[in-house]
Amino acid sequence: MSEQPASNTTPASMAPFYTAEPDERSRLFFRRRRPRWSYPRDWVRPPEDQYQEELAREGFITDQFAQQALHQSISDDLRIELRELDQHLLPHFWRLDQEAKYYQNRHFLFQWTFIISAFLTTALAAASVFAYAKDWQGTTGLIPAAFGLATAIVSGIAAAVSYLDANQTPQRRWFQARAQAESLRSLYFLFIARQPPFDTPSIRERVEIMRQKVVDVLTEKTAPNRRATDKDQPQRPPTPAPPAPEPEEPADEEESR
Repeated sequence: MSEQPASNTTPASMAPFYTAEPDERSRLFFRRRRPRWSYPRDWVRPPEDQYQEELAREGFITDQFAQQALHQSISDDLRIELRELDQHLLPHFWRLDQEAKYYQNRHFLFQWTFIISAFLTTALAAASVFAYAKDWQGTTGLIPAAFGLATAIVSGIAAAVSYLDANQTPQRRWFQARAQAESLRSLYFLFIARQPPFDTPSIRERVEIMRQKVVDVLTEKTAPNRRATDKDQPQRPPTPAPPAPEPEEPADEEESR
């Protein structure tokens, strides 16, 4: 008997519930489009159908995905766990995810604006020098003056963007929000899989641990700021220790006599 070639088809039960379109693969990093002029910072929960699609897009468990994967309805314990996660963990994840996208878009917008402004400043300055060299003064001298005014405006825009980027630090805030969001994502699957520290048999205890872990993730952003503040403060020289007392010399035997 001739061996049949191995099939590359994937069973329907193992097929992913959501498949990203080609134009959505880099939606988190804006690689295939320029940054937007305005991007919402606050997350608003969409309608239920759209919310289920967002859950599937991010890899979270939905009712439809569980029914397709398990070929049965969701158990009561899993339904309770998903409800608790949707109430105590996912709102913070969506907020941090939206905040990370907002600051990422803002960082790229500042970079694009600064690069284009710097290029235009150089080009306009060269054009202004060329106009003076060619003696295009004319009767009113509007051409060199226009080039000089445009150079000043564009260079002012570049300086303002550089100042905003240095003070708002969108890149650092983007990294921080993204790290916290991914930490919450990790807690989500650890909770579902009942892995440590969620390996207790009591649902109530697991929920309490999950809520405490979420609070820990949300409050840990103050630690880097505190460490950075400590680094910025000047280091004080160590206080010298007081000199040790000199040992007393023993009295002479003749004087004691």
